[in-house]
Amino acid sequence: MSSRTAGSLQRDLHRQVAALFLVVVPVLILAESIAPFSDGAWIRFVAYPPLLFWTWRVWKSKTASAIPLLLAAMIFLGLLAVAEVALDRSLTPFDPAGTFGGVMLMSILVGALVERDRLGWAAGLGFSVGAWVIVVGLLSGQDTPTLVARAVVGVAGVIFTIALVSGLVDRLRSAVESHDRARRLNDAIAACSESLLVHSDVFALHEATRALLEATDADYAFVDRNVTIDGEPGWEIIAEASRRGVAWAGTWRKGLYSEIPTTKEALASGEPVVIRTSELPEHEARRYREDGIQSEVGVPVFVDGVLRGSLGFIQYTDDRAWTEDEIQTLRRASHMIGAYWQRLDHAEALRRSNESKDRLLSSVSHEIRTPLTAIVGLSEAIVDGADELGEEEVCELMAIIARQSRELAELVEDLLVASRADFGNLSIRFEPVELLGQVRRVGEGLSQSYPTSKTIVVDDEVSWAWADSLRVRQIIRNLISNAIKYGGSEIRVGVEEGDDRVLLSVSDNGPGVPMGEIELIFERYYRSIESPTMPGSVGIGLAVSRQLAELMDGTLEYIPGDWGRFVLSLPSYASVDTVDSSISA
Repeated sequence: MSSRTAGSLQRDLHRQVAALFLVVVPVLILAESIAPFSDGAWIRFVAYPPLLFWTWRVWKSKTASAIPLLLAAMIFLGLLAVAEVALDRSLTPFDPAGTFGGVMLMSILVGALVERDRLGWAAGLGFSVGAWVIVVGLLSGQDTPTLVARAVVGVAGVIFTIALVSGLVDRLRSAVESHDRARRLNDAIAACSESLLVHSDVFALHEATRALLEATDADYAFVDRNVTIDGEPGWEIIAEASRRGVAWAGTWRKGLYSEIPTTKEALASGEPVVIRTSELPEHEARRYREDGIQSEVGVPVFVDGVLRGSLGFIQYTDDRAWTEDEIQTLRRASHMIGAYWQRLDHAEALRRSNESKDRLLSSVSHEIRTPLTAIVGLSEAIVDGADELGEEEVCELMAIIARQSRELAELVEDLLVASRADFGNLSIRFEPVELLGQVRRVGEGLSQSYPTSKTIVVDDEVSWAWADSLRVRQIIRNLISNAIKYGGSEIRVGVEEGDDRVLLSVSDNGPGVPMGEIELIFERYYRSIESPTMPGSVGIGLAVSRQLAELMDGTLEYIPGDWGRFVLSLPSYASVDTVDSSISA
């Protein structure tokens, strides 16, 4: 609930009391003008105009306060009543009962309008009315039982009625505050949703944060995202809004989660976190105090089940409590921001996919055109020069055609595997696979497809894996051909058997893969380097190889070093007990 709304409600109550006086006072003046009660009427004509002017000023004021007006009217009316009894003259337009009722009514209105120490005001007003009743009763010669009864009625009536009216006013204020709070929170959520739907840049988050701040009395609102700082998990504020007129020197824009373990633990569990600096451990509270934070509430933002950041409110001016409505509003906003980030992720993935497809089309067209050109050209040369070419020349041209055809078939096979895997149509058939034999079969084919002067050393250890022999050969072919294209002058292929895994490694003494590209080389259509002697690659072989390895319950990793090494890990045949001979991806 905003204090501005509470103040507005209070001002409305004061203005309504002033409006009541604006109606009553002219009626009294008119009544006095038609039928003056006594020679003392001039007193009332002198007092009423200033009272009317005062009432009008209270009604017009932006910071209306009707309490002084009511107290002045009570005192004026009470003193006139005392004077009437003492002088035995008619000075007011009311009889004693009417004056008593008017004084009580104004006492009750005062008690309803005060905001603090209402019990004290009720007691003071009640006993003042009781004392006034006693004075008037003594002066008028009332008997003791009547005097006591009226005094008790005056005291009890004022106190009880003030309590009753105050309760009604408080409930009215609470209802208005609740309605206003709900309206502002709903408006904030609507504005947040609109901003995140319309915009697709950081401006959207700033607008959403500003809208959320306007719904509460918080001093500051923020959105942060998870980042890595010096190799450690941390956070960084990427959108913020602060309350106008609030003096603060907040400079804590990013930090490590290790500095705020309480927040980290709560956010990681998916729960809102309420921080009160005074209740934190000293080592953690120190950082909050340095930034002037008294209290904070935050909720996590998840995208596809992964914690990506948080949003929340901060209070610098006091150690306030956060309402359940505010926390629920943050929860709803966190879902919107999570969906917004997810949409950006999908847009970025789509952009990268489109770029990859563009690169694919460019690379594939080049990769296919090159061998096709050679195949078509050499075939035409054989046909056109059938009578002129010798047998040895024809055999040499046919060998080149075969090599280019094999390279084209390998490229098409990689593309087909990637496509089938995407659509879930790739079958894996498990069987015992002797890795050394598969390496030799691949080597025989590669010696024709990629004739090279590089030295290829193959270990002679026999190891059996539980895998798909066709897919294993495809992985080996991609790894060795990759080493021939981009590796050093010497290539080593080794097999090592552990307790339940078989490791096949392909290493070379070349420059290796840059550290920043170790994971990128396993992405489709990404090409790390170009060989000066070999044609460019489509950039799909390693991606397909890792995908095939994972489908066979294995892994494919690159380990940097003096000898860059690709390591294929597969289940050992000896470790397999009960197996399913085939699966579909």
